[in-house]
Amino acid sequence: MAGQLDEAAKQILGTLLADFSDRELTAKDLKSGYEGPKPEALATAICNVADITTVDFEVAFSDLEKDKLIKTGPMAMYDNDRNSSVIFIGSYSKREYVYLTEAGYKESRKAPNRPQRVQRIVNNLTITGGQFSNMQLGQGESVSQSMGITAASSDSEIVAKLISILEQQGQSVNSDQLADITAAVAAANEGNGKGAKSLLAKVCGPVWESVQPVMWPIVGELVKRSLDL
Repeated sequence: MAGQLDEAAKQILGTLLADFSDRELTAKDLKSGYEGPKPEALATAICNVADITTVDFEVAFSDLEKDKLIKTGPMAMYDNDRNSSVIFIGSYSKREYVYLTEAGYKESRKAPNRPQRVQRIVNNLTITGGQFSNMQLGQGESVSQSMGITAASSDSEIVAKLISILEQQGQSVNSDQLADITAAVAAANEGNGKGAKSLLAKVCGPVWESVQPVMWPIVGELVKRSLDL
């Protein structure tokens, strides 16, 4: 199957690659395994693509597993019945999440295997076509709102949306913080993801870990757009 992927398989690998890249994971994570998206969230994202059905997804997912391009986890030991004469030795996957293997990463990077449009999952919720909707925080209190950010959104609209996310967490934004948020958006537009993230972390302070799953995809999309990714 490797090297001759169908569209469903390309979308699965492409979506997992986008998740891997957005989270700034490393080769070490590929080697040791990492906690990726939930399979059901991945299925929802992939089946949003025209002409890809649930059956297409399940067949492609199974084939990618067989080819060791993706794996699921976490792994757990078999819980044997002490009263049974049959004992199972080994481990099995609970299939709570799915992630790329080293081989899967390499395959997803090959030009023929890159889909024209990639779905994205943030906190196991789907983002399509650069538009963010009904996203929630990964921990603590939740933010549930229509993000309304599209490819045509102006910098001022994006700044206003980032401020709105902070305000929903009870954080007021002063003039210095506003300047930093504006600078973060500008840095993202120049492809400087590291600088943009540093500025946002500075503004958010202790709530950064909570709001990052919502805020960073918005700014990260600007970075990708500036780099034509």
